[in-house]
Amino acid sequence: VGMDVVKTNIERIGGAVDVESERGVGTTWRLTIPLTLAIIQALTVECAGERYVIPQVAVHELVYVDGRSTRIEYASGAPVYRLRGKLLPLVRLDQTLGLPSDGQDENVYMLVLQADGRRFGMVVDRVLNTEEVVVKALNARFKDIGLYAGATILGDGKVALILDVASLARRSKLATTTAERTRSAATDEVAAGGTPAQRLLVTGVGERRVAIPLDTVTRLEEFERSRIEHAGSRAVVQYREEILPLVRLADLLGAMPGEQGDTVPVVVYSERGRSAGLMVDKIVDIVEESATVRKDLHEDGFAGTAVIQQRVTELLDVRRAILAADPNFYAGTVDAHLVEA
Repeated sequence: VGMDVVKTNIERIGGAVDVESERGVGTTWRLTIPLTLAIIQALTVECAGERYVIPQVAVHELVYVDGRSTRIEYASGAPVYRLRGKLLPLVRLDQTLGLPSDGQDENVYMLVLQADGRRFGMVVDRVLNTEEVVVKALNARFKDIGLYAGATILGDGKVALILDVASLARRSKLATTTAERTRSAATDEVAAGGTPAQRLLVTGVGERRVAIPLDTVTRLEEFERSRIEHAGSRAVVQYREEILPLVRLADLLGAMPGEQGDTVPVVVYSERGRSAGLMVDKIVDIVEESATVRKDLHEDGFAGTAVIQQRVTELLDVRRAILAADPNFYAGTVDAHLVEA
């Protein structure tokens, strides 16, 4: 068969043929075939009685989750799972797809997936098996939904939809964004003489611990250090099609930063339609404490100190900390460095 025939037939189905030749070395032929004809290794899962297929290349690990596990927590109403000391955002497949749910979290499995450079956990009812599947093209109506990469026929002859992991990640960001945050009532309550229990996000900055009221936290993110750029004197990162300004808590504390890895934990804060990211060295824990706050800390951006988990911890007043870093945060002018949320 002449290569012209091969090229014609490959291009007819939307593919391409590339040839690279080097004298004395050899020739390399590359055939690019559209996804509609691809064979992929995939994991089959079940959710609300329906079966779905996930490309195995996107699956990093599988975790059994007991619904009563204390490792499932909530940050501003969004579920997170503590996996080896790190908080992983959770997505329930049934809720994302609008499937009926019995509301029970027992005997479920969490798939740790990666898409668009970030990891998240997806909760399903059952994990069935892995197999090679042939990807079939979807009808235009299914493509418009934006959550499916294709369909396949399983070994038992039944049809299953192939999930688009990147689209699920994007959809979950929109679904779990908190529209509006109220300011922390910690300062007001302490002034009134009470010490109410409040949920705190405890972070590590160098050798120091900083607690952030959880109701001021919009999201917890982890960015690759290589993604951080600079606009003037400010560190920024491209985030959800916007430019997110970053504030280093180590700079506010005058502390030496800890070990710098390939990724940076960032606490995203939003108020009055604007967002900023607080860069920390690590996320330590989410706690609910009724601590006595000492007001002897006179630094911009801090409400005081308290003993939390038997460690002296500085309580961050996020609003004051942001203003200390950028007085124009709430100005709403073009000159302000912060962006619309």
